[in-house]
Amino acid sequence: MFSILIPIYNYPISNLIVSLNKVATGLDLDYEILCLEDGSTSYLEENKATCDLYNSTTHHISIKNKGRITSRKYLAQNAKYNWLLFLDADVEIIDKNFIKNYSNYFAHSFDALYGGCSYDSTMPDSSKILRWTYGKTYEDVEAKIRNKNPYKFIVSANFLIRKKTFQDLMSKINNDGYGYDIFIGAKMMLEKTEVFHIDNPVIHKGLDDSSVFLSKVELAVETLFHYYVANKNTNSQNSLLEVFKTINRIGLKGLVNFIFKRSKNAVQRQLLGNKPNMKLLQFYKLGYLCTLSDNKE
Repeated sequence: MFSILIPIYNYPISNLIVSLNKVATGLDLDYEILCLEDGSTSYLEENKATCDLYNSTTHHISIKNKGRITSRKYLAQNAKYNWLLFLDADVEIIDKNFIKNYSNYFAHSFDALYGGCSYDSTMPDSSKILRWTYGKTYEDVEAKIRNKNPYKFIVSANFLIRKKTFQDLMSKINNDGYGYDIFIGAKMMLEKTEVFHIDNPVIHKGLDDSSVFLSKVELAVETLFHYYVANKNTNSQNSLLEVFKTINRIGLKGLVNFIFKRSKNAVQRQLLGNKPNMKLLQFYKLGYLCTLSDNKE
């Protein structure tokens, strides 16, 4: 009936595997859990030992780190069921009806369902505050809001998709890197993939340190820029890209780029502090996008 697919990189998954088998057992649904260590060097024995406890669960190891997209392609190729439930390794199941909530939609016409991602209400250690604040602001969003712009709120930590739909989408993506949720959302919009959002969240537990997350933000902007270069005339629901297109059209890109270069270090210090400002983060992303555009030209 459905395959649960979990790409892993140096993260303990024992609690997640136990929780998934607990909420899936007794639902009268055929399922499997496929885990792939993508070049992991930590927690390998622990993760394998937990997976070996369940007939439903298989533990695969890739010695070489191949990236998020390639790992998901591999898992999908090896899945035996027509529905794929992708989960990040660093999430926590919080609802005993988590699987049932998804299975209620198996008979519907939707191609993909996004359950959402939430964050602990308690503020984390100050070194991880940027990632937590970003998640609480932009990812911890109710389904009724997400469904107003369904291709904008594509978060790959927790989603159900038809195998054929996923493989068709992935066949159009040849690169790997950080930030491809944006790219996938745009492709879904272009292909008119029928996407629906529901309130069936997981909690994102594995928060990056602020400096690491800021580096990943830059990688995500680079991915967005590559998409823009290849699809300049394509509409999207990505707010950052649409703002960039507007300032570029009215001739303000150079000014934004100038301000960004002058203020970049100060903005970085603010974002890496104890009270990161999300509006400044959006400016940082826009300024970095303008810089990439200028360098390209």
